[in-house]
Amino acid sequence: MHEITELPPWDRLLKRIVWEQLGEIEGKRILDFGSGEGITANHFANKNTVIAVEPSEIMLNHRWKDYTYKQIVGDISKISELEDESFDLIICHNVLEYIDDKEQVINELCRLLKVGGRFSIVKHNRAGRVMQMAVLLDDIGKANDLLDGKDGVSSQFGAIRYYEDEQITKWNEKLKLLDLFGIRTFWHLQQNQQKHGTEEWQIQMMKLEMRVSKMEEYRKIALFHHLLFVKELKRY
Repeated sequence: MHEITELPPWDRLLKRIVWEQLGEIEGKRILDFGSGEGITANHFANKNTVIAVEPSEIMLNHRWKDYTYKQIVGDISKISELEDESFDLIICHNVLEYIDDKEQVINELCRLLKVGGRFSIVKHNRAGRVMQMAVLLDDIGKANDLLDGKDGVSSQFGAIRYYEDEQITKWNEKLKLLDLFGIRTFWHLQQNQQKHGTEEWQIQMMKLEMRVSKMEEYRKIALFHHLLFVKELKRY
């Protein structure tokens, strides 16, 4: 049985915060698009029916599968086979930054979501990345590049092609924003990295992060944004 303490400290904190923001979910049909190593899919598969989609076979070699869920190997083309309006919750976490046709993906995922269903998107926040570069990493050149609108870089996935929160509802008008949270507001500015792996520090930092996650002044500089949408029958 996998434990969340196995994860690197930064990933452990992020997932704990996102799961807390999603709340208790039971008896639902969930699609996790871009599921990576299946950590979130595995978490929710304990009490739900989960289908996970991931194109990277390297990541799937390390897949968490303590609970039963269906794993599809592939990209957006694979979900075209899935039935319309068949999911209660769709998860798309840190995926769209690495996809060129974001609008196509949003529309295809929205097709699969039931009316009244929730859509959870976690994305990079450019302002938070600028703060990280300027303060923690002391890379003023990259901070300026980001301010100039240039892409960021992920050591694992390549170019981070930023997009704005408000673009999502422009791509699909059936999606209505329910909630907007900040994630890792303080982590990416935290210098005392020796403490990050301790459970006591993680729990205290999570409580602080949750406390400010919906405060606008802190949300603006968070490294990630978590957007929760509901699918409406019709937008007026």
